[in-house]
Amino acid sequence: MFMTNINTIVEAAFVRHIINDELDEIKEAFESFASHLINFIHEPVHWVEKHHCLVRLNAIFHVHTLKVKSDISHTYLSLALSLIKTMKELLIETQKASADTIRSFRSGFSTGDDTEIRWTGGNGNLYELLNALQIRKCFNNGNIDTNVLVPYIASVFNVDINVDGCYESKRTMKQRKGKGDRKYNRRNMLDSRSYFCDDLSDCLNDNLVAQEKSDGRAARKSTVV
Repeated sequence: MFMTNINTIVEAAFVRHIINDELDEIKEAFESFASHLINFIHEPVHWVEKHHCLVRLNAIFHVHTLKVKSDISHTYLSLALSLIKTMKELLIETQKASADTIRSFRSGFSTGDDTEIRWTGGNGNLYELLNALQIRKCFNNGNIDTNVLVPYIASVFNVDINVDGCYESKRTMKQRKGKGDRKYNRRNMLDSRSYFCDDLSDCLNDNLVAQEKSDGRAARKSTVV
């Protein structure tokens, strides 16, 4: 039985004090928060859950760095971000040193014959998809920085992508001249530059149409019988 979980930390009193810029009990709240976070990182919890916790905290604190007004809050925000960075470095070093930990993570994302599940659609396509999802505000309602989101996606998809690659992918997309006659805005004749997302849409719709036709044939066949 684990003593700590992600929500206990992310919804801790210290986090609420930072969000609301409340100072009365922030010192005691920070000490409790730091203790819980350090204990959580050392507990026998799946390391992807630990990364998820650190990512959420990092996003919350970076957002509120620009919002808090008092110097005291800024001081404790800096301490919290420094603690998160230290815990992340510790977690990564622990993973590198423990092959069992890495195997344990990957075993949860494998097929029945222990084949590892990996993203095989290409990094460029993943960057395009990631950019589209972030622009659509599919993560945290858009309240998450790229430098926080990309490492999270990299760990989940078990793929080597980085923040610079994400930005470069978007610049490359801007320079695209269009693929065939695909338009995203036919009235103004603007070429679509989201090649992978367009292909995804085509594949999904083609599959749905094919299934619909197959279901129709099956229904007609059963009626005849």
